[in-house]
Amino acid sequence: MAYLKVSAALMISSFALGIISSLTFSPEFTYNVINELSKELTPILESLSVNPILTVLLVFINNLRVALIAFFLGPTLLVPILVLYINGYILGAFLSYSPYPLTYNLLLILPHGVIELPAILMSASLGTSTSLALINKYLFKRNIAVKPLFLRYVKYLIPITVALAAASVVEVFVTPLVPKVLGITS
Repeated sequence: MAYLKVSAALMISSFALGIISSLTFSPEFTYNVINELSKELTPILESLSVNPILTVLLVFINNLRVALIAFFLGPTLLVPILVLYINGYILGAFLSYSPYPLTYNLLLILPHGVIELPAILMSASLGTSTSLALINKYLFKRNIAVKPLFLRYVKYLIPITVALAAASVVEVFVTPLVPKVLGITS
């Protein structure tokens, strides 16, 4: 459990650093990142108007891919840090450079973000925790049973997957309604 606490702190720090760096990097660089991201999001946004179920599936697959990469490449130690840093950077860039008010942007993120972000953080933390156990076992020659630890962590992929599925449904069906319900117009 100690590995998991250290990993969670490391992952949250990586995410926060991503947000902070999006605010401090040159505006042109961040603007280019936002433009590239919007090109990737265009098919998802277009599918929403055609088939919201397909959009849920696309959002879910994308988020699950990120979670699985962070989990299974956790033993590299660098990959989960990069995954969360990049996600933090994108979130910070979105909040900083969006033409809409911060309140409006937060309302677009919070409904699904409160489910999605902890699931991604947990996935990355579990993968990183495995990495820390491997480092302790092989580098510091400590007697640590890595395989049972990893297998225990794999079981967490089920609730992570369920959370990401729920977040995808909320993102597609609930999030667009929140500003309208609260009377906030873009």
